[in-house]
Amino acid sequence: MTSPPPPPPPHTLIIGAGITGLVLAQALRKRHAADSPTAPPPFSIYERDPDPAHRGAGWGLTIHWALPDFESLLPASLLARLPETFVDPAAVNEGLTGNFLLFDLQDGSERYRVPPNTRIRVSRERLRRLLMDGLDIQWSKTIAEIDTTTPGAVTASFTDGTTATGTHLIGADGSRSRVRTFLAPSPSNNILPVRLLGTSVPYSSARCAPIRALDPFFFQASDPATDAFFWFSFLSVPADPAQDRVCQILVSWPYRKGFLGREEPVDTPAPEERVTWMKRVTEEWVEPFRGIVADIPEGTEVKSLALEDWVPAVGGFDSRGGRVTLIGDAAHAMTMFRGEAANHGIADVASLVRELFAETDDSAPGPFERYAAEMIPRARIAVLNSRRACLDAHDHEKICETSPLVARRVIVLE
Repeated sequence: MTSPPPPPPPHTLIIGAGITGLVLAQALRKRHAADSPTAPPPFSIYERDPDPAHRGAGWGLTIHWALPDFESLLPASLLARLPETFVDPAAVNEGLTGNFLLFDLQDGSERYRVPPNTRIRVSRERLRRLLMDGLDIQWSKTIAEIDTTTPGAVTASFTDGTTATGTHLIGADGSRSRVRTFLAPSPSNNILPVRLLGTSVPYSSARCAPIRALDPFFFQASDPATDAFFWFSFLSVPADPAQDRVCQILVSWPYRKGFLGREEPVDTPAPEERVTWMKRVTEEWVEPFRGIVADIPEGTEVKSLALEDWVPAVGGFDSRGGRVTLIGDAAHAMTMFRGEAANHGIADVASLVRELFAETDDSAPGPFERYAAEMIPRARIAVLNSRRACLDAHDHEKICETSPLVARRVIVLE
C-alpha cells in the first residue's frame, strides 16, 4: 500500500500589486529570506495593469497608527530607503509631522487640530515603486475565475487564458475587487452622495510659501455657506527652491438639490469643464484657499474620484475552505476622509502574516479564519466611521469634536 503524496509546499497567489499587495509580498519575502533563502519564493503576485507606470503619478498618503507594523513588515534594505518616498524630506529632517488642520473657508479660522504624532507623508507612486523592488510582478493579469475543486489548492484563471495554482489566494485588487465578487454575496460598493474632483498642479516655491505656513504637508477645510469641502496636500517638495512644488488639490460637494442654488444635484462635469467648475465652487472662499484653486491653469487635467465604500458582513465571506481571503480595499473599501485606508491595509497584512506563521494545534481555526475574526470587526468600524466623516464633511453643521472627521485625534480650538 502506497502512502499518499505529501502536500505541496505553501504557495500564495497575491492578486493585486497596489500598496497593500506589495506590502504583503515584501513581508513574505522578508520571512522567506530568514527561513529558507535558497528555496523558490513561496508566493507569486499578479497585477491587472500593463506596466508600473499605468496608474500615473498618483497622490499622497499618510502612514500613522500603522507605522510600527509597516516598519516591522519590510525588509531592512527597503526600510533604509523609505526617505526616498517622503513628499518633503527637509520637513521630516526638521522633525515636522503636520497637524491635520481643518479651516473654515468663509473666515479662514482654524477649527480643529490633530496633536503631532509619529507619522510619515509619502508619495503613493514613489512608495509603490520602492515596494516593487525585488519582486517578480506578473503584469496584465486580470483575474477571471477562481477554482477550489482540487483539495488543498486554488487555481486562478486570468482573462489572457493563463492560469496559476497555489495553496492560498489573497485578493488585494482594490476597492472594486474582482476577487470579492467570488466570495461575498453582496460585493457591490455603496455610493455616497458626494462628488469630488482632484488635480495635481506645479506651483513655485514663492507661491507655496503662504500655503506651507499653514502646514508643511496638508490641511482640509469646510465651507459653512455651501457645505463644499477642500483638501490640499504637497506631493513633492524639492530641496532646490528654484524647482516647483507639486500640489494636490481636491474640491468636493454634496450631491443634493440646492447646491449653489441649483434646482437639481450637480453631477461631475465633463473633463473640459472641471477646472471652471472647481473655481466656481470656491469663488467665495477667503484667501489663501480661494487662490489655490483660482490659480489652477486652464487645461489642467482634473480627475473625478468615486466616493464609495464596502462594509464586510459580520459573518465574513466565503473563504473557499480557508484558501481564499481579502485584504486592503478589497476587504473594506472606505473613503479618504479619515486617512485610514492604507493604515488598515497595513494592519491587514500584519494580522494575516502573523496568523499564517502562528503555531497552533489541529483543533484551531485556520489562519484565514483567525485573520478574518480580527480584521472584520476592526474594518467594519473603520468603514462606517469613514463614511460618517465623508457625510459630515459635506454637512458643515455636523462637524464637531465628536464627528469621525476629527474625533479621537483632536484639539478643539475655541
